[in-house]
Amino acid sequence: MKEKIFTPLHLEGKYVVLDEISPKYFPYVIKWRNNPKLNKYLNQPFRLTMELEKKWYEEVYLKDATQDFFIMVDKKTDTPFATLGHTEIDLKNRVCIGGRLLLGNSDYAQHPAFWEGYFLTEDHTYEFVDTEYIHVVYENHKAMRFDKSLGFIPNDGEIKYPNETLVNGMRLQELYRTKDMYLKVRERLFYSMAN
Repeated sequence: MKEKIFTPLHLEGKYVVLDEISPKYFPYVIKWRNNPKLNKYLNQPFRLTMELEKKWYEEVYLKDATQDFFIMVDKKTDTPFATLGHTEIDLKNRVCIGGRLLLGNSDYAQHPAFWEGYFLTEDHTYEFVDTEYIHVVYENHKAMRFDKSLGFIPNDGEIKYPNETLVNGMRLQELYRTKDMYLKVRERLFYSMAN
């Protein structure tokens, strides 16, 4: 088994705890990913079960050092509420694919724990990469607006990950954000949240 890059990941902020995926979080992930309100644009054309999640975790995730998958947990109430992660983490070329962002509990949409969890994850990731790519379904206007508000811009040049632009019959646009772009957005958003 390959040694994972981020294992074990456990980061704590003022409002949030970030834990790497483990079996204790499977019920939450399964519930969220099977929710029709949340999974319309997910790369998951099947109903997720405990058996499938366990198989993926043991046979894929634990053996693949180029991906991470985090659970955001409310530090005060110990409530898991969202996921976020990366794939294709390439330390040599300092790039990765961001994704797996799923807000399972809508009560946290504007909660400080969500924003702190997002920035803790990305701060950690940008220690290892200089550019992060994401892929968003063209019809997912809400996600597109959200990602652009976080500094991502469309990749109008050569597509870095062409296999990610057509998945399960869905067309996705490739966007990217450099570390400098991220730091500018982080500063602006932190300033606006503080005022």
